[in-house]
Amino acid sequence: MPDSSRSVFFGANAARTGHFEGAGPLVVKRARWKFTTRTPATTRNTPAIHEGVLFANFDSDKLYALDLLKGKELWSLRVGGRVPESISNPMVAQGMLFVVGGGQCHAVDIGTHAIRWSVSCDSEATSSPLVVDDDVYVGTRLGGVVAIDVRTGVERWRVQLRCGGSVQSAVSVTREHVVVGTRQDFVEGHVVALDRATGGERWSVKAGAMGHGGAPVISGSTVYALSGLGKSLRALDLKNGKERWSYKTNGALWGTPAVADGVVCFTGDHKTLHALNEATGKEIWSVALDKPPAATVSPAIAGGVVYMGAGNSVHAWTLRDGTERWRWKAPYRVTTAPLVADGTVYMGCDSAVVALG
Repeated sequence: MPDSSRSVFFGANAARTGHFEGAGPLVVKRARWKFTTRTPATTRNTPAIHEGVLFANFDSDKLYALDLLKGKELWSLRVGGRVPESISNPMVAQGMLFVVGGGQCHAVDIGTHAIRWSVSCDSEATSSPLVVDDDVYVGTRLGGVVAIDVRTGVERWRVQLRCGGSVQSAVSVTREHVVVGTRQDFVEGHVVALDRATGGERWSVKAGAMGHGGAPVISGSTVYALSGLGKSLRALDLKNGKERWSYKTNGALWGTPAVADGVVCFTGDHKTLHALNEATGKEIWSVALDKPPAATVSPAIAGGVVYMGAGNSVHAWTLRDGTERWRWKAPYRVTTAPLVADGTVYMGCDSAVVALG
């Protein structure tokens, strides 16, 4: 099932597994390039790549198109974010860039740089849109999910979740399901699975709060969800939402797990990266971090290596046993999940986007 044409985006695929094709860098000594805005601004959202262009947005409410090889600005566009947390991860599909900003999901023509259509997602919405086939799926701040026609911007369906709360997580999609995470505060929240064709609810379970930077991960017949201050990773049956296993930690868990080769990796504010057996939930290895990752940081996996930033450092560990391959000192605090493409890791920091490879 194609997600988009020659595009790389947050979570790597529609299931948000964080498992990128190919391999990332095995050694890093310096940044290939660093892009900073004229007025200092933070990016909290993982960039997107499409046909030699990297798209990154900043708290200044501007989205930048950068040359992938040199990091030079090609063009920029205001997308309407009125507060720092009101802009989403971008993605590109079918000749358009999709991003939430200022309470609306925008479709931007990447040829003309003009907004082709915009659909309301409530003020200060943060859920990252996802394009699969001819539909865009996105959550709303007031607890809804919308399916939109890619070309026209016409809503195919819009549903209000019965569990209440806000949909701030990125949307995850399978052939039959749309899965989202909600939050009512820092502790309470649900994971909800909807029928992809109609938006009808298939199941909803309490699984803790999932905020901006988070997403349910779908691997085979299992949904993995982090629970915020619930301090647990839960493995749920995709068919009915029943818990298969859970893993308790001693700290809040943010971001999105990454899954590959039978291993689930995740982190939180307790300064630890965990790797669990996907089938049993038993820990395979864990590594202590010098500083807790930002709430919008997640691990990514490519070529048997786990990549992630924590504090002012970017790390690479062997997926099999957690051996550190390299560590690079970033100029600023790392604030996004990595994007891995063609032997390079791209990620956002407090004041820059950097390319390592």
